[in-house]
Amino acid sequence: MSTKITIWDSFIRGYHWLQAISIAGLWYTGTEGLMDWHFSIAYGLLALLVTRLIWGVLGSETAKLSRLFHPPRAVIQHLGELHQPTISHDNTVGHNAAGSYMVLGFFVLLTIQLTTGLFATDDIISEGPLAMHISGELSSRLTDLHGLNFDFLLGAIGLHLAAILLYRLKSIDLVSPMLHGKKVLPEHAAPKMLNGVIGWGIFVAVATGVYFLWAKDVVIYLL
Repeated sequence: MSTKITIWDSFIRGYHWLQAISIAGLWYTGTEGLMDWHFSIAYGLLALLVTRLIWGVLGSETAKLSRLFHPPRAVIQHLGELHQPTISHDNTVGHNAAGSYMVLGFFVLLTIQLTTGLFATDDIISEGPLAMHISGELSSRLTDLHGLNFDFLLGAIGLHLAAILLYRLKSIDLVSPMLHGKKVLPEHAAPKMLNGVIGWGIFVAVATGVYFLWAKDVVIYLL
């Protein structure tokens, strides 16, 4: 018997949408030269990412990092199924094999983006909090990587959106479950879930640490 079961806890859903909003904010503030806002959003995204990785160890079954690793043949098989004229009901619990690779890719790109940002400088008035600890030449190279990596990040977002559209054309809705957390599945397929409030509690602790370590002066200036 199939019924609506919860597959995404509130932290995973909130992380997904806040990540999207944060990247859009980083793009806009970086383009417009609003660097105090740029750094503030980046610190918030850094806290989110660190918490997501922690939640990937401690959190709900579908949030586990271990569920994101699939052999390449599983990805190829899944993509091959998309070429079929019709697809039977999608009983995937959590991310499918191809989607898991996309999530891992975002983790890598965001880690590079946020890490290089800590060392980046515009050689005028703005620089990351760790730029002073390395040479100017290395900081300049990391700044270039910071810009280049963001282009890759935008490309990954484009691929992600295209995939969502493709799945929708195949009558597979990936968006709604990420809004309300539920999906119609056999009752026996229900994953082990933890209360997302725990994840948000971890986020508050991580964000507090980031605030006092690096973000305090920038945030106070904005206020």
